[in-house]
Amino acid sequence: MSAVAVVEPWEIHSELVLVSPEVCERARELLPLRDPDAFFVRPPRVAEATESASQLGLPTALVGYTVLRLAQTARSALFVVGLVVAFALIAQISH
Repeated sequence: MSAVAVVEPWEIHSELVLVSPEVCERARELLPLRDPDAFFVRPPRVAEATESASQLGLPTALVGYTVLRLAQTARSALFVVGLVVAFALIAQISH
């Protein structure tokens, strides 16, 4: 192709962008400019009441998660123990 490649609009919206250097370059030219620091912008500060509640958030969440997991483990253990007892009773009755 020549130094100035004519790229049709349909070529930019096709797979040619992936294989043709000229079409890829033209597609990049058409992209809008972006802010390189856009992901580093911090959100505005929250109110003091929310901050005091969030300071207690991690320990509270940790204790809550631990209690939840212990309850789930106890429930599973009770289910297994119940099955073992039921099988033992069935074995005892069948003798």
